Amino acid sequence: MEKAISQERQAFNQKLAEIVGPENVITDSQTTALYEVDGLMPNTVVFAATTEQVSQIIQAANEFQTPIIPWGSGSKQQIGPRLSTADTVLCLKSMNQIVELDVSNFTVQVGAGIASGELQRQLTEHRLFLPFDPPYMETSTIGGALAANASGPLRAAYGTARDLVLGLTVVTPTGDIVHTGGKTMKNVAGIDLCKMFIGSWGTLGIITEAILRLFPLPETSKSLCLTFSDIEDAFPVVSQLLSSTLSPSSIELIDGIAGRNLGDTHGSLLKEDEILLLVDIAGSIETVERHRKEINTIVEANKVRNIVTLEGEEATRLWNAYRGVHQSILSAVPSTLQGKASVPLSRLGNMFNAVKGIGDKYSVEIGIRAHCYNGILYPYVASRDDAIDIIGDLRQAAADLGGFFTVEYAPLSARKNVEVWPHRNDYTLMKRLKTELDPNNILNPGRVVGGLY
Repeated sequence: MEKAISQERQAFNQKLAEIVGPENVITDSQTTALYEVDGLMPNTVVFAATTEQVSQIIQAANEFQTPIIPWGSGSKQQIGPRLSTADTVLCLKSMNQIVELDVSNFTVQVGAGIASGELQRQLTEHRLFLPFDPPYMETSTIGGALAANASGPLRAAYGTARDLVLGLTVVTPTGDIVHTGGKTMKNVAGIDLCKMFIGSWGTLGIITEAILRLFPLPETSKSLCLTFSDIEDAFPVVSQLLSSTLSPSSIELIDGIAGRNLGDTHGSLLKEDEILLLVDIAGSIETVERHRKEINTIVEANKVRNIVTLEGEEATRLWNAYRGVHQSILSAVPSTLQGKASVPLSRLGNMFNAVKGIGDKYSVEIGIRAHCYNGILYPYVASRDDAIDIIGDLRQAAADLGGFFTVEYAPLSARKNVEVWPHRNDYTLMKRLKTELDPNNILNPGRVVGGLY
């Protein structure tokens, strides 16, 4: 029996080598160990360079009944339910080129393996930018970020990935190549399949190319660092900004505990109970200056402790540090559990206080980041024996406020024992969709909500 399995594996690897070349099929354990996920080490890592190769690999996987794990940079692999198997990793990092840049129509077509940061640098040469700033910008690939529907602070002004994608090229779980959408702003007749694949975690298809909507670089931008003594002083400002006619690009919040990980930037001066609001303003010189003055007027009337205005390289360093807080926390304390609470905008302050109350209840520090423009709050808590109870309380607190709570990052030991995503009444429909598109359960088995087979 062992010999038969070995022969089948050998035949599958030979098939992969015929598709991509033997140099792009890796089987040595030292290299495959770099692609370990959820405690599972793949037998094979294969690197594809074209959509056609991806299609042929998926067809071979169906023939040999071999599960495939799509892989960009790997930065999102620890999110969501655990994989049930990780037999073969299909890496798309070689597909890292700009296929077509249409400056006059503000669109770019890119391979799924290009990193977000590198794409932004190339677009800057043409005075354009993509308002898509997921975590790990320097390493996160466009395909991976779209598969995870990852977004950053700029989602407040420009929307999420689903709002910026005009078209996709996708390889289905049976190996078919599908082109959805197009280069025009209105390009859907019938069901918008782009939105189905974005955020499906590589379970319904593998994104190999994307057509993205671009914007002109703003004439100027400034960032305001607003420090408050506590949350009771900070949230009235957030409420006033949200209800005003002002339109900052982003309003982000970080507390003193999470702020320790801002390095030597402004947040390193935060005391434990203090709150830092980061407000970004972009546009014409006149618009930015008007926003700055009006925001200053609002915050000065609301017990702001300190106002610092940054621009240019200083502002860039601050935002890079803020985006890096997540990785800094996880690197410093690998046992950290990071959740995501989504609540109505008006309840964000209530959720903040509920999280802190839960921290007090269990005598544990909980650091917090939040997207104030859309009611998303990220708590960070060191994983412990009572992690299941803490997660249960966080989930109940979000539900009581009309929202929901998910566990995004957690040590493997915790992910084995906690329900990562909340109960939903549409699991049956999701499972039917997965079964219809992926009858052999080839792509990312177990990854979706509910651990869909």
